[in-house]
Amino acid sequence: MLTTARTMLSTRHLPLLVTFVQVCRDGSFTTAARNLSISKGLVSAHLRQLEEALGVRLLDRTTRRAALTQVGQDVLAAAERMVSAADEVSRIATSKHDTPTGVLKVGAPVDLGALLVAPAVARLCVLYPELRAELVLSDGRTDPIEHHLDAVLTVNAPKDSTLISTRLGSDVEIIVASPALARAWQAATEPKHLAHAPWIAHPSIPLSARHNFRNQRGAQQRLAPTQARVLANTGDAIRSLVVGGAGFAVVPQQMVADDLRTGRMLRVLPKWIGRRVVVHACLPSRSHPPPRVKLFLAELRKVFQISGFEAQYTGAAPRHPLRVTE
Repeated sequence: MLTTARTMLSTRHLPLLVTFVQVCRDGSFTTAARNLSISKGLVSAHLRQLEEALGVRLLDRTTRRAALTQVGQDVLAAAERMVSAADEVSRIATSKHDTPTGVLKVGAPVDLGALLVAPAVARLCVLYPELRAELVLSDGRTDPIEHHLDAVLTVNAPKDSTLISTRLGSDVEIIVASPALARAWQAATEPKHLAHAPWIAHPSIPLSARHNFRNQRGAQQRLAPTQARVLANTGDAIRSLVVGGAGFAVVPQQMVADDLRTGRMLRVLPKWIGRRVVVHACLPSRSHPPPRVKLFLAELRKVFQISGFEAQYTGAAPRHPLRVTE
């Protein structure tokens, strides 16, 4: 005989309701157990626990069959609605798992944002019409939590250990100049020979800063420019100044890839490479980033792979010390 004590149902009773609905649908404890991937004994235990929690009998059982009681029929109708609602929640979560929605909010340094982030976001917006985006490009410190951003791109090691950091790829710094300026300094065969050349620099980098270079043989050398002809605080401005012949510059290789391919500027001293620039994406501390963030990071990794950011320096010995490499 069932106990008369009744318990308010809660979410912890949902598995019991699922079992009850499955038994009614299959008309068999054995079939229901197989479909639920549990034992027949556990099916019986679930039905017994549900009846005890409700304080009513749901099924009249005989040795050959079980039939719904009148109250069991009413409970079944309500239980099916609950199970259906749970299935709908699961369906929604599954359908949204790979479909980005909402607003993708990304922060990045100005030049990196223009070079990588904007093209990647543009491709995602074309592929997923429901996605919207907001780019916050600044060379200052941008905190993803404070500014409510999905991700912030940083160059080299992230300074905030409370954030989740993922490495996207890397590039190397190289020396570039216009063809005319390169010819004027063609006697230079090592980075230190360019110390007194005219330079274009970013104002955030002190003129006395030393650039470390290494060659294919492992030799290392420091270059400390002694004069800056022009200071410019954006990558586009530095590129234009180099193309115009205003001076030499140390820049990430991919920032000037198109200019090198077209011959608007040359890679100077191609036997030598500067520091490796590593790009990270910093995320707020959460375990399940939304689909838009996962797809954005995947798209950025494609950009790094396609553009050759990860390629190691393996250029052949040039025929001229200032010759641009392929």
